[in-house]
Amino acid sequence: MKLEQKHAKTFGVISVMVLLTLTVAACGGAAFVAPVNDGMISICHATGDPANPYNAIALDFNELAAHANHVDDLVPAPANGCPQVVAETGSNNGRITICHATGSLTNPYNEITIAFNGLNGHSNHEGDVIPAPEGGCPSVTATPAITATHTMTATPTPTVTPGGTGMITICHATGSAKNPYVLITVSVNGLNGHGDHAGDIIPVPDDGCPTQ
Repeated sequence: MKLEQKHAKTFGVISVMVLLTLTVAACGGAAFVAPVNDGMISICHATGDPANPYNAIALDFNELAAHANHVDDLVPAPANGCPQVVAETGSNNGRITICHATGSLTNPYNEITIAFNGLNGHSNHEGDVIPAPEGGCPSVTATPAITATHTMTATPTPTVTPGGTGMITICHATGSAKNPYVLITVSVNGLNGHGDHAGDIIPVPDDGCPTQ
């Protein structure tokens, strides 16, 4: 039996909110664009299947702790997406480096490395840069990234028929301007908390997740 989904078909237009540029540090340098810290992080979960080595999934900071012992997971996911082949193994040590916002103009960030189970305390720190950029923490104050917000006119109510899979595919909003949505399949039962994520598109549109 196929999963039947009862949902509202009217989706609002994509609205783009541009936040004001924050104060730039001394020396007149230009502020860099920081990724939005929405308490979520995308990873590549190692499947052990050579034909499909990684699943791209988005987790909240609290859920990331469950992957601390998954030594072959890629945390965070590379900017260009999960590899189609196994690029490296044993790279996940259960720790992540972030740029913690200090509120100081002369020293705007502290670079710290913390265990996954300590990351949840930073979910409300909107100014933190998570993960830290490859080149290290910036020396100037950030300009928040442009984010796309998808407005729905009604809350979809997915249902499942007897004998169905009990799963639903959705577009999870990442907060990234370059990759605004991640396609994931979750349980219909509670939607794994995604029912409360205003930016998520539930269920996925017929033509797939928007790219901008």
